[in-house]
Amino acid sequence: MFKRGIDWIALALGFFTLAIVMTVVSIVSDEDVRAIEENVFDQYQRWKPRQYDPSVPVRVIDIDEDSLRELGQWPWPRFYLAELVRRLTNAGAATITFDVVFAEPDRTSPLIMAQSYRRFGEEYEFAADGLESIGGEAMPDHDEIFGWMISQTPVVLGTIATDLPQTDLLPPQPKGMAVSGDGGDISEVIEWYQGATVNLPSLSQDALGVGVISLAKDDRGIVRRVPLAVAIGDNSSPYAALSIEALRVAQGARSFIVKTSRGSGETDFSQQVDIVSIKVGNAIVPLDADGALRVHYSGARDQRVIPAHEVLAPGGLPEELANDVAGKILFVGSSAQTLFDIRRTPLHDRISGVHVHAEIVEQIFQESFIERPDWSIALERALMVICGLLVVFFVGNTMPVFGFAALIVSLGVIGAGSWFAFSEMNLLLSPVAPVAGVVLPHFVVSGFKYFTSEANRREVTRQFEHFVSPDVIEDILDNPEQHLTPGGALRTLSIMFLDVRRFSTITEKMEPQQVISFINELLTPLTDVILENEGTIDKYMGDAVMAFWNAPRQTPDHEIKSVRAMMAFNGVLDDLKPSFDAQGIPLIEIGTGINTGECSVGNMGSLKRLAYSCLGDSVNLAARLEGQTKGYGVRNLVGSATALGAKSEFGMFELDSVAVKGRSQPERIFTVAGDSAVMGSVAFQNLSDRLATARTHFLAQEWDASEAAFRQAAELGLVGVFDPHLLAEIMIQRIEDYRTAPPPPDWDGVYVATSK
Repeated sequence: MFKRGIDWIALALGFFTLAIVMTVVSIVSDEDVRAIEENVFDQYQRWKPRQYDPSVPVRVIDIDEDSLRELGQWPWPRFYLAELVRRLTNAGAATITFDVVFAEPDRTSPLIMAQSYRRFGEEYEFAADGLESIGGEAMPDHDEIFGWMISQTPVVLGTIATDLPQTDLLPPQPKGMAVSGDGGDISEVIEWYQGATVNLPSLSQDALGVGVISLAKDDRGIVRRVPLAVAIGDNSSPYAALSIEALRVAQGARSFIVKTSRGSGETDFSQQVDIVSIKVGNAIVPLDADGALRVHYSGARDQRVIPAHEVLAPGGLPEELANDVAGKILFVGSSAQTLFDIRRTPLHDRISGVHVHAEIVEQIFQESFIERPDWSIALERALMVICGLLVVFFVGNTMPVFGFAALIVSLGVIGAGSWFAFSEMNLLLSPVAPVAGVVLPHFVVSGFKYFTSEANRREVTRQFEHFVSPDVIEDILDNPEQHLTPGGALRTLSIMFLDVRRFSTITEKMEPQQVISFINELLTPLTDVILENEGTIDKYMGDAVMAFWNAPRQTPDHEIKSVRAMMAFNGVLDDLKPSFDAQGIPLIEIGTGINTGECSVGNMGSLKRLAYSCLGDSVNLAARLEGQTKGYGVRNLVGSATALGAKSEFGMFELDSVAVKGRSQPERIFTVAGDSAVMGSVAFQNLSDRLATARTHFLAQEWDASEAAFRQAAELGLVGVFDPHLLAEIMIQRIEDYRTAPPPPDWDGVYVATSK
């Protein structure tokens, strides 16, 4: 049946499952694994976003809904933007970067509008002439105004990289991008686009820089990484992202320096060229191997945003705003829903793309980078193997508790380690592969152990269900190594013996079948009471029952529960009386003894024939107490330990100190009269006082006073289930015996019983 030791089949199954998990994780699509990992990393950012620092010199000039209401629908006339640039420049802005592409001429320019009038005939010629000049002076073109202003100010424009074939519309030649060491051709590593949507040449040529607005080709709809260098068309020189181009212009740097895995100081064991970092001015930015930066988001912040309509207020730029934009890198973009520059990030389902560019520059200033090191995968695989083997070892060695503990500890170490790496070191170590390597083998091995053990459980249940209680069976199934061996364990039990009074007299005229029917009808409800109060039936001995509490399952307050069951017997007998009266069976009385003490409890016998029972001096005393109930004229007797444990809920009287037969050590004995209601009654208190007085005189050998007190107690009558009349008669007879044969001088009041 159950056995302890190594389960080689379970171990082999666990190792095989772990090997399968490792193989699947290694060969499955990177996109599928990365999607799960990135969701975990997103949650980390939600739990602990980058701390926003308003002193970082980055702001967003937002073309928001209020600005569109104030200044009209987009696109605005470009002289609006020229004025915006002028005001910001005069206020001391370091750079003004547009997250907007000006791919077409301004349709509100006078010349463009004049051409539109002439398209519909001579009838509109007067309107066209009026637009082209006023007082003989040619009207200025809005794009020329904007271009001139760009040429006088630190402006960076944007371009959209696209996979549409537009190779004839490439952005201006990118600024110099050097590769440190023998870096190879990084255009093979970075993201590549076929073409671009570019600005009007007249605008691009006047700007100090042009950066790529495109945030990422495909990250399943969430902007987590942004390439800081991309390849467009056949141009061999990479183009910089809008954010880092703005940083370059702000620092007055002439070029970028890209460091690769083959650069100076880097160890490279592969043939592939990986990007390590990019240096722009004084800033060094760590990158992923493909040249992308993982954005460490702080989330939307009101301090970062300046509405565009406030910059273009009729009275000029307010002083407070002028102070705020001085020395800042400014990104001009739109959060308006109608302009469709809305993105998803780990922190927001809807946020404007210009905020992403701004957050990139912020984290560069703060040097707050989150990185996924190139050694992270090796560490994750090692954790998966170590923790997986540990869990499989414990579960496969028939130690499910240790196996589950190893599972919980492993998951805790993996999860806590991954979180600690992010929260304290800004490192992204994925828990996905290690968790899979721990959970799946544990699930498979545990499932195998469960199904194979069910047959053993059914066999044990079949063997034991007819002669032990259901609680015992459950305990055996939960801990077979302890119970399916000879011997047992020491435990404090409350042991009960129950005996039917005058059983031989009642059944002497019954047929054997009637006797069986009678005893079953009587003992069945008594047994139910014991089980309902969490007791365990030890054995039936004809008309007697032995039961105990606190084994096999530990039972808090077992003294109280055993006494509660004993007192419930009285209700059972009352319920059975009508049926027994109808059968001509006389009044049934039972005697019950309970004692609490340390016993040896377990399966007694051999592995071939088992009997779950208990042995010890405490068991013998419980049996003797049941026998002494007749000697004291009471329904029940309990030992001192039981009385001490149950006295809070039951009213009881101390009767005597007895050395039962076969035992030299005396025991204080008590009889239980009733529950707390009985204990609180005046009758209980009066009888308790009388009995205490009688016993005090008795121990002092003041026989007359003791006898008088016992007689007074007898006259008080029934209290609960205790009738003091018989006890008084027995004790008065004992007093009479002591008058005739006084006890020795060293007598301590202990009564030595001569019968069981």
